Amino acid sequence: MSVRRALAPDVERLADVHVQCWRETYRGMLSDAFLASSSRDDRLALWRHLLDRPDPAEAWVACDGATVVGFSGARTLPAPGSPEGHPPPASGNLELWGLYLLASHQGLGLGRQLLEAALGSRAASLWVAAGNSRAIGFYRRFGFEPDGAEDRLASWEDLPEIRMVRPDGPPA
Repeated sequence: MSVRRALAPDVERLADVHVQCWRETYRGMLSDAFLASSSRDDRLALWRHLLDRPDPAEAWVACDGATVVGFSGARTLPAPGSPEGHPPPASGNLELWGLYLLASHQGLGLGRQLLEAALGSRAASLWVAAGNSRAIGFYRRFGFEPDGAEDRLASWEDLPEIRMVRPDGPPA
């Protein structure tokens, strides 16, 4: 198992993994109908936008052999803060925009590798579903703590989310 930079040829598998991860991650937090309507085509368009261009976005894939089983990505937030209008986090302007791993491959160290590939030891922020205690615990192990910012994703059945920040990199 390994983690490497995401490449344009990965877009189709990334779209499939993205939808499957959403269905596994958000089961019980979002309705079955919402999860069933998750569109591979929407994710495919996103991944093509991110990777199939001369200056691809910084994204990483976790692989089991040649099979993509997860991904992560980070971005620099535009000043003065997040696109959602929240005040900028005290941790700076690096944001983990996504880290997903198929349930079958969790607990094997790939999540840590994806997080390190995307952020290294840099200060960063991320948004996580408020009801996703497993993810919140995972991020806490790497020095992230809630900073008090909250939001609701209206287009995701008003899913509540919280922002977590890591001001000084992962704990020793």
